[in-house]
Amino acid sequence: AAGGALVRHARRTAHPLVPPGLLRSAPVASGLSVLVAASASVFGALFVGTYFLQDVLALDPLESGLRALPLPAMMVLGAPVCVRPLRRYGARRTAMAGMALLALGLLLFSRLDAGSTALAIGGCFLLMGAGFGAVMVTTTSVIVRHAPVDHAGVAGGLQQTALNVGPTLGVAGATTLMALAAPRAGGGPGGGGPLWVGGEF
Repeated sequence: AAGGALVRHARRTAHPLVPPGLLRSAPVASGLSVLVAASASVFGALFVGTYFLQDVLALDPLESGLRALPLPAMMVLGAPVCVRPLRRYGARRTAMAGMALLALGLLLFSRLDAGSTALAIGGCFLLMGAGFGAVMVTTTSVIVRHAPVDHAGVAGGLQQTALNVGPTLGVAGATTLMALAAPRAGGGPGGGGPLWVGGEF
């Protein structure tokens, strides 16, 4: 209801909070959508990964953080490197390559079990970090470049909103999938929550 009221008000006022023309821009809308999807995937995986590292592998918080360190490291180190392919191959190909790396990292991450080595775990986080870093740099470039100069601040705000909405959706989705996939104590729905059986989840 509140969202509908905001949309109606934006259509009637002379100075809406979010100019409709900005969201009608295909590059801006596409960039925001990709950013939401990518951030949802990464933060959903991090949420599940916390349980995997600490409950399945029985690592303490410091050890868990070190296993996941390749993800933020690749985001920081890969951001300046991403500029070259962005200029050479364009935003679409660079974003697709980033999403492919992210998807590969998520796929390999889903195959981990209690016997997975630190190298395998770090490799998954490395791929996710490299992919998300490329996507973030590319979408930022697209959104800022195609937004009108007088709406640059609004475009930046929408980008930050996408980076907040995506993780929220990712964690919510991961929580739902974990609840559906995990065994239940007591042999039925609502029988006591998820259990970690045989070192896997």
